[in-house]
Amino acid sequence: MAETTVLMTEAEQVLNRAYDNFKQVQLQRSKEALFENANEIFTVSKISEATLMYLFDEEIAKRVVALDNEVLATMYAQASQTEFLKLNFTGNDIRWLLGLPRTHHRHREI
Repeated sequence: MAETTVLMTEAEQVLNRAYDNFKQVQLQRSKEALFENANEIFTVSKISEATLMYLFDEEIAKRVVALDNEVLATMYAQASQTEFLKLNFTGNDIRWLLGLPRTHHRHREI
């Protein structure tokens, strides 16, 4: 497992703060509005959880810090461009949601 860095800690704090702000906004909505936005609430929670697992990737961590409070809104907007809800995010999915290039790890036969 990767050693925790200052950047990872900062990115985790930014992501947690953005998610806390998102939850506070949701708590101010009516029951009807919560029901209507259930997909967004669920998706943002899954994006947040998955992103926390990939903060060891320096580019992901830097992008999270750069986006600050807009990180989850940015990622949700990107996710909304797809036609289906993805529940199992990979590192490349998180990079795509943050507007970063995907990495290409190919297994080479020796």
